[in-house]
Amino acid sequence: MSGSRIAKLVTFGRGGDTVYYSHGVTGSGYGTPESPHAADPATLEIPDGTPVIDNRAAVLTDSGYAWVFRGPMVDVDLPCGTVDPCPTPSALFASAVQGNAYGTLLNLHAAHKVVSPAPGPLDAVDIQTYVNGWREHGARIGQYHNGVIEWEGR
Repeated sequence: MSGSRIAKLVTFGRGGDTVYYSHGVTGSGYGTPESPHAADPATLEIPDGTPVIDNRAAVLTDSGYAWVFRGPMVDVDLPCGTVDPCPTPSALFASAVQGNAYGTLLNLHAAHKVVSPAPGPLDAVDIQTYVNGWREHGARIGQYHNGVIEWEGR
């Protein structure tokens, strides 16, 4: 199997499962941890130790729901501890996107930067930072071992 098609992170959310590969490539399906679709180890390469985030219950809490919008994005190719900050857009660009979804995200990002130096919306972080953020907001965290998810605390 090609190195670019080796899973680096698997997430399960209310809309299904997503597998993150290198270079911004993802695959998604309508799976659950009990019955994965995109993250089915029988159909793709998921190495032992591949992190898993199940945020389905977390997003039903105020903290987890807010994290969806306030938390950073993941870049599975970033080295551990690295942040790829969202560049500050020009005034012309920022005014052009006001009133649409991206403009709203830019406003959230700017507001976050005023109150916190931590990575926020539109910043990208490494896998471990992303996993830790979701853990702090109530997501279930695990790892694949021999094609099976082993959850923390079990």
